[in-house]
Amino acid sequence: MIMKKLKLLSFLTVFALGIGTLFSQQTVTGNVSANGIPLPGVSVVEQGTVNGVTSDFDGNFSIVLKNDGSNLVFSYIGYLTQTLGASTTMDVQMQEDVAQLEEVVVTGYGSTSKKSLTGSIGTISSESLTQKPAANTTQLLVGQVAGLSSRMIGGLPGNNWANLSIRNFGSALILVDGVQSSIGQLDPNDIQSISVLKDASASVYGARAGNGVILITSKRGSDDAQGAKFTYHGTTSWESLITMPKTVNAHQFAQLMEENGLGAENEMPEYLDYDTTRKRVFNRITGEDFDGVDWYRTIYKDANAQKQHNLSARGRSANIGYFVSLGFTDTESAFRNADYTHERYNVRSNLDTKFNDNLSAQFDFSYRQTTLDRANFGISEMYNRLGTGKPTNLPLFPDESYASQTGAATPYSPIYMTRKSHSGTRVDRTNNLQARLSLSYNVPFINGLTATASLNMESQTEWKKQVSKKYNMYTYNPLLEDPYVFFGTHLRDFISVNSDRDMELLPRLTLNYETEFDNSELKATFVAESTSFERDYLMGSRTDPLSFEAPYLNYSSAAEKDNAEIFSQSARQSYVGRVNYNIAEKYFIEATMRADATARYSVEGRWGYFPSVSFGWRISEEDFMKDNSSWNNLKLRMSYGTMGNDGVSNYDFLTGYNISGGFYMFGGNPYPIISSAGLANALITWETMKIANVGIDGTLWDGGLGFELDVFYRLREDILALPDSDIPFHFGASLPRTNLNSRDNRGFELMLKHRGKIGNVSYSINPMVSYSRGKYVSWEENILPETGADAAANADYNKRYVLTGNWDDRQWGYQTNGFFTTQNQIDNHPVDIDGAGNQTMIVGNLIKVDQNGDGLIDWRDQVVIGQGGLPKWNYSTNMSFKHKNWNLDMLWQGAEGYTIAFGGSSGPWSHSGHQSVAKSFAYENRSILGANGDIEVVRTFPPVFTTGGAPQIDQQASDFNRVDAMYLRLKTVSLSYDLNKKFVDQLGLTSVQIYVAGSNLLTFDNLGVYSGSYDPEIVSGTAGGGVDRAYPNVKSVTTGLKIGF
Repeated sequence: MIMKKLKLLSFLTVFALGIGTLFSQQTVTGNVSANGIPLPGVSVVEQGTVNGVTSDFDGNFSIVLKNDGSNLVFSYIGYLTQTLGASTTMDVQMQEDVAQLEEVVVTGYGSTSKKSLTGSIGTISSESLTQKPAANTTQLLVGQVAGLSSRMIGGLPGNNWANLSIRNFGSALILVDGVQSSIGQLDPNDIQSISVLKDASASVYGARAGNGVILITSKRGSDDAQGAKFTYHGTTSWESLITMPKTVNAHQFAQLMEENGLGAENEMPEYLDYDTTRKRVFNRITGEDFDGVDWYRTIYKDANAQKQHNLSARGRSANIGYFVSLGFTDTESAFRNADYTHERYNVRSNLDTKFNDNLSAQFDFSYRQTTLDRANFGISEMYNRLGTGKPTNLPLFPDESYASQTGAATPYSPIYMTRKSHSGTRVDRTNNLQARLSLSYNVPFINGLTATASLNMESQTEWKKQVSKKYNMYTYNPLLEDPYVFFGTHLRDFISVNSDRDMELLPRLTLNYETEFDNSELKATFVAESTSFERDYLMGSRTDPLSFEAPYLNYSSAAEKDNAEIFSQSARQSYVGRVNYNIAEKYFIEATMRADATARYSVEGRWGYFPSVSFGWRISEEDFMKDNSSWNNLKLRMSYGTMGNDGVSNYDFLTGYNISGGFYMFGGNPYPIISSAGLANALITWETMKIANVGIDGTLWDGGLGFELDVFYRLREDILALPDSDIPFHFGASLPRTNLNSRDNRGFELMLKHRGKIGNVSYSINPMVSYSRGKYVSWEENILPETGADAAANADYNKRYVLTGNWDDRQWGYQTNGFFTTQNQIDNHPVDIDGAGNQTMIVGNLIKVDQNGDGLIDWRDQVVIGQGGLPKWNYSTNMSFKHKNWNLDMLWQGAEGYTIAFGGSSGPWSHSGHQSVAKSFAYENRSILGANGDIEVVRTFPPVFTTGGAPQIDQQASDFNRVDAMYLRLKTVSLSYDLNKKFVDQLGLTSVQIYVAGSNLLTFDNLGVYSGSYDPEIVSGTAGGGVDRAYPNVKSVTTGLKIGF
């Protein structure tokens, strides 16, 4: 009987536990939709846990709750997050985040909601960064913010960043978590958001903010208490060069020399006989037809690999939030021998701790190591040599000895340069360590007051070692018994070691106060900070190492040695005050004042004061607009502020001495030559920038259309310059720099936003355009009086050379009217072009236009033939399309309003044995000389000249060698797929995404015959030897994998 009771009790207990478990693990099913259309990919998470699912193709979801009575959090990009009580079945309608007015935007020393913004601030989210292929984080900002322009400086690993400029002002100040830093080597997977301060909103950073500010915020722990969420993101990319100039082959080379022998005295008579040259070419490789050497394709391979891996953990316990990230990037170069690699390791840890309701702390730590390991050669030197390599010269002779690439008096070989085994090695290693400790205290007896004290530290060490080897080079003479003739030696054996150590400390105290009363809100911020910076540079070198197996200074000759140390310090102290006043979420006022002091100026000019004020009016909140169903948001913004620039050398206000490096001999002993550095100016002080901005933001038709329009003007005053004053030769010193010059910029930005749905496809299109141009307002220069007997001559001079009052992007040169096709045309030409009665002119020389009709070509005939090298117009369009689990994203980016110069000693239509070898497009479009020396076939270009036939007169700036450029480029494209949630759950993961992406895959430009040989996104504005005298930009195809668990 007792046993039966025990069995019954056990059964009831188990049954009760089972019922309890059944009820505690409630299953919730439902559907998520928007505007009646199922919404796939919506995140459904049990609040306070890591338990979550996503909706499927049809918007359906099913989740088993861990806790009874839980809430479910529904979130999806572009829609308002909803927290709802769980029920057995749920039908959830997601609401579009129409204007995203509650979006938090990071501003100077704080953050605010988007609706409260009174300045011109662009934002970039982390989602738009991590799915675009890029070896350098600066590339990810291209085309993302109106007014933020970029120009790639090249694709060389470790040096492949984009020059970022806000409104064409110049290099912007970049801050990572409030500390000045470099963005290029930052892991994009660590970035939470980016804010671009374009107007007076940057005034809060005072002296350093004259060109605008880019604020980068790294990721932190989760907002809600939950376990760790791990994310792996890995990519493999294959890169290839966008441009690969093609030079003439060996036969075309010989043909050009023959043609030029008919038209002009040739400095290399051995090339006059085309047949002889052919035989010489064919004999280079016995038994084979030899088409010559393409030096570009000998140096570069078709593709190179880049690999990126990142593993991060993010979460929060009751009192501690954390984000930890490990990243690795390995990039090969396009050099065929692969003796050029770049590696980067990134480590980041951001911790948040809450001790009690009033006291909290943050501790951030980041470490980065970059290593550039390459052969010992000068990059620019190698590129310039590429454009001068004769196709008739071999890179290597059959006995593996190196050939002179040009046959000129100086031995060079790009092949040799790029091989460690022969030219030596260069290793550049940078270690960067940043740490930040911050304590925040909510003052209990003053409601709304928070005090924060922080200490930021950055230590960076750059270590460089160069091991140089000399090498022998040879020429080829088939008439000799031993045809390989020693030609010369390049470089020498030596070792050099450099170490550059930087240390920066930034203590900061911040007070924030917030209060509300009636319909108003008041915020006040006070900041006190100081920055100290020091740099210590050491170098040492010795020649003739005993062995390259042990390449160390102490194992090298002390006969020729060198060493040096350079130490520098700087400091800055700053105070910031800011007040924000909000009336009924309708009227917004912000006023700031910053005071900066720097040790770079004397006591008299050390302090600079930079005030600003801005105003915002949400017109859509007025009574006359509230009932308008079309307008969801309409806001007017106005701002005015001043900023500074202390970009001068340390102690420029003090006089000093220069050591020339030479010696005087006194009594048989050498003494260094020391001379005065010039007069000092104790009154030099800050440059100041005054900027005004008017903007209007709007959103219509429930987010169907949005726009942001800004118009701006910036005046830059007190620019340092040397006075334009004549001083006696015997004065013995130069005049000091003084705050004299001023210039301005003006322009506008327009950004449009459109999103919608067509069936099951949701899409967004975001085009933007910006324009900026500057003038010299007042410039220290010699302006001649346009009166008296010399009035006309002085007026010509002022028109040509005076800058004041003129645009700052004008390029001057000669207008041309074709080129001479016959000698008779030269003999009878009425205008003296060369200043010698045209006696030096030859057939094919350009015909310059005599603008003033005086019969002589000189500077008075120059006109504006082009614009600057920096585009005035920048535009881009971001497009995104989503269908169920598929996403397609594209970014088109372009620019115009700038000029590229094709000229110089290695212009594409010049051709010589020493300075340059003609490009194929010049050969194909050249005019051809006849037997009588006149041109018998007229084409785009004149005959391709040799050195003897291409006077410098045609290398002068003219409309013939300038192109007003424009381009449109498919900057990035990405197609991604999110694996089915049920399948992912079976794998024990939370999410899996695979994608394929490309960068720079298509380019449309107006370069005509130059297109394909030169990249329109050229930085210098001058296209010459090599490939734009830089490592070309690259295009890439990337496969990526993201895993959440």
